[in-house]
Amino acid sequence: MKTILLFSLILMTTACIKTADQVNREKRVDDMSEQLKGSQGLVAEAVEQMKEMRSQLDKMNGRIEELEHRQGKISPDQMTKTAETVQHLKTQQESENNQLQQIQNELKEQRAFIEKVTSTLNSMNHSPKESKSKKKSAKSDLAEALDQVKDDKFSEARTTLESLIDHEDLTPGDRNKVFHGLGRVEYYSKNYDKALVYFSKVYAKYPKASLSPSCLLFIARTLDKMGKKDEAKEAFGKVAEDYPGTKEAAEAKKEI
Repeated sequence: MKTILLFSLILMTTACIKTADQVNREKRVDDMSEQLKGSQGLVAEAVEQMKEMRSQLDKMNGRIEELEHRQGKISPDQMTKTAETVQHLKTQQESENNQLQQIQNELKEQRAFIEKVTSTLNSMNHSPKESKSKKKSAKSDLAEALDQVKDDKFSEARTTLESLIDHEDLTPGDRNKVFHGLGRVEYYSKNYDKALVYFSKVYAKYPKASLSPSCLLFIARTLDKMGKKDEAKEAFGKVAEDYPGTKEAAEAKKEI
């Protein structure tokens, strides 16, 4: 019962750890590890007890066989007493066998519980850090890719930005940066059709977004590069009209 109560205490402590902050969590994990060591000592003690009881049973079996062998040489009264002694020994043996079986079952349960607690500790130690690392990675990859665009490393930037298009950890604003970055990659790589698609994803869906003036300006420039002069002129005028006072509007006026 002491062993079961000890493991119940460990289980309750584990449940509390899941809701604690990170600093207290690490201290409690250390405490649980010490308690597990104590539990393992109890398991070892139980195993030794089981071995001792098995040795006693073997001795009793020898005594029973010896008594049964002598039955043919003793009087009826002695045989009766011997039979009673044998029955008593057999009853005791059955009782001890039941105790051994109970100990074995408890040992199995203890091992299973230790494995469960160990798995929980490992999950608590690694999962939060891994989750945090993933969120940090998406933001970091986006910033790195945009720097690569500025440094004219278009191939590397394209690969990273395309992998971030549907990333679950990015906000809508981050995704606008992804499309704007891809549009610039394709524009400077002279893939004008793709550039129009990426710039339009931002401007058409979020015309009031912070990157929309830049996207519309690049749309106008892209149309001009494709030889669609009238459409480009109209797009430049749209930049100056819809986003007055911005640097994109000033640049558009110069390029009309």
